[in-house]
Amino acid sequence: MTRFRDPQTCRRALREIGEIAAVAGLEGGQMTDQEALQSIAAIAEWVLDEAPGARADCGDVVRRLERMTAGVDFEALGDREAQALFGEVLGVLEGETSAGA
Repeated sequence: MTRFRDPQTCRRALREIGEIAAVAGLEGGQMTDQEALQSIAAIAEWVLDEAPGARADCGDVVRRLERMTAGVDFEALGDREAQALFGEVLGVLEGETSAGA
């Protein structure tokens, strides 16, 4: 079963996540931060299910995103909370590290 070690799955997910983040960041965009977070969380969860042994370089990013979004009630997030969490997610995607990570 090569898919469990297939870095392509992880790369594909990271590309999708990056595109979602880019669309959500557009001024006047049609995607809210909550919608972007829901989509990103779903992709991260999918990768962990499909490729739990993915190479560490992208697997670590996906695992961090999944931990950040696991159990979050996206519909209940206020605008500021959603924007703050989305900013943290973007930081992970951009390779930035935060003191709490």
